[in-house]
Amino acid sequence: MPIANCFVTSNSQQGTTNLVELWAEESGKSSEHMTINIMYSQQQIGNQYAVMANLLLPSIWSASDISSLQIGLARALAKYFSLNLSEVHVTTTIISSGRVVENGEEVHW
Repeated sequence: MPIANCFVTSNSQQGTTNLVELWAEESGKSSEHMTINIMYSQQQIGNQYAVMANLLLPSIWSASDISSLQIGLARALAKYFSLNLSEVHVTTTIISSGRVVENGEEVHW
């Protein structure tokens, strides 16, 4: 269930590769359950980042897996949008078992 919700400035140019596969490659993890949502930001006030991503991960991931996924996401986004890593900001939220509903049912792990 790695889900990345990404806010991208309108002047960022999308790449032509599969972003999910790029994330999987950069993180060393399977792309099977990865999802990336891209939303274009109309306005950004304060610190400026070309891409701001919030990564949602289930609590079953180990600390090293979390690190690989969040760093891999930052690298994949930078490559995909042809940005410096300093232009990409990733925050990670850990989701507890039972805090996800899929197909109308709570998901437990």
